Amino acid sequence: CAASARRTNRARIALGSAPMRRLRHRRWCGGENGRLPLLGRGALPLLCFIWLLAASAAEALHDVTKSDKEVEYGEPTALTDGRDLPKSNETLERRITVLLDEMLKSHDKRIRPNYGGPPVEVNITALITTISAVSEVSMDYTLDLYLRQIWRDDRLAFPSNEPMSLTIGIDMVNQIWTPDTFFPNEKKSFFHEATSHNSFLRIDNHGNVLRSIRLTVTANCPMSLHTFPLDTQKCALEIESYGYSTKDIVYHWHHEKSLVMDDNVNLAHFQVGDPYKIERVISLSTGNYSRLTAYFYFKRNIGFYLIQIYFPSSLIVVISWVSFWLNREAVQARVAIGVTTVLTMTTLMTSTNGSLPKVSYVKSLDIFLGVCFFIVFASLVEYAAVGYMLKRHRRRQAESPSPVTYFESETSPQPANGRIRNGATNRLRRNNNRSGKHSINIPMDHLDAEHIVPLLVAVPVTRRPRWTLRPAQVDLASRFLFPLFFLIFQMIYWYWYFFSTMGAVENEELPPNST
Repeated sequence: CAASARRTNRARIALGSAPMRRLRHRRWCGGENGRLPLLGRGALPLLCFIWLLAASAAEALHDVTKSDKEVEYGEPTALTDGRDLPKSNETLERRITVLLDEMLKSHDKRIRPNYGGPPVEVNITALITTISAVSEVSMDYTLDLYLRQIWRDDRLAFPSNEPMSLTIGIDMVNQIWTPDTFFPNEKKSFFHEATSHNSFLRIDNHGNVLRSIRLTVTANCPMSLHTFPLDTQKCALEIESYGYSTKDIVYHWHHEKSLVMDDNVNLAHFQVGDPYKIERVISLSTGNYSRLTAYFYFKRNIGFYLIQIYFPSSLIVVISWVSFWLNREAVQARVAIGVTTVLTMTTLMTSTNGSLPKVSYVKSLDIFLGVCFFIVFASLVEYAAVGYMLKRHRRRQAESPSPVTYFESETSPQPANGRIRNGATNRLRRNNNRSGKHSINIPMDHLDAEHIVPLLVAVPVTRRPRWTLRPAQVDLASRFLFPLFFLIFQMIYWYWYFFSTMGAVENEELPPNST
């Protein structure tokens, strides 16, 4: 053993100082006496192999616990250094677990807080994130909101030197008492569960409980469409306890800004006004219940209806006036314009009312379209009247005889006693004072005395009416009366809209206890 140590002494000079070499010499060679241990020379390679296996296993375990950043970029992180790792406060975790277990052991979710005493005050806040639809046909609207309920339950209070709150999983909601809040005017609603249930529960050391839920609610909204599409609708969202009367639960808005609407809330057909809220007590057959109501104003945007209804219907009315400037003899053109405009207005009215509820009262849009249809139909009737007057005038002109105004004789016979005497060379000519085109020569050669008639009897006297309405006058009057009537109607219609309908919301009085 001493010889072997001398042979390897030069190779181990760099391994350490002389005392270290002597220590290794004692370990490898069996102490200062130079005797090997009982295991023999084969123990040294076995020990080295075991040491290498242990080092490899430790390095592999270290690689498994590396962070993503360290594995990807090869950079050390604070969590990879054992000196930077905070010590896990297992004692605090165990305390919270024990605390929650103690809460649930002494908590009965079937009984409200302070049972038999004053009612529980539930404070409500709501954040409106989106309003997706307002439907006139189904009379409802849909909104997304964060509903937060705050109440106090002394049974959930826990000792703490400093103000402290615990955010707990939603599973604990089923193990504690919560208000049975619902929406009386809802049609349907649902919770959001992507990627998990969108709600949380928070309890502080004084027993104050905060529950927040994300909901989508479709609520009923009775609408008055008398001024449609110039209307402003007011829709409500009501919050109430389903089973607890005012003896057990009283709802309050938490503070002045409990009802907040997100700035990104926009609708295509409506302008959303500022909401307001009220608190009230309603009486039902089962008792008095506390109810909170939030009101939302929706003022309809008229731009769509101006482009799709008001402007086209006004142009159709103007087109119907073209027939007043056409010749009265152009029957086909004037009839085609009148019939086409009437059918177009009928189609426009049918398509517009098809997308609206079947209400029994007259809407503002119905008044406008009705007046336009009346003007278009009156234009068609006007030509029918003109055509009838023209036909009657022609018939009267054809049936009326040409009156004899005077007789002329080539020999200028002298009448005696109102009679025309016979002469051989006398010829009479009858003139028409209206046309002046007809001249009839009447031979007087073979006339005898018995054929001579008085002049006044031969000429019938017809009186022409002082004033008659001619077709040309009807067309001329229609050119001015129809546009004047439509212009006056437009002024009255839009004046009533701008100064009556728009000021209705501003002058409306808020209900009592409203903010």
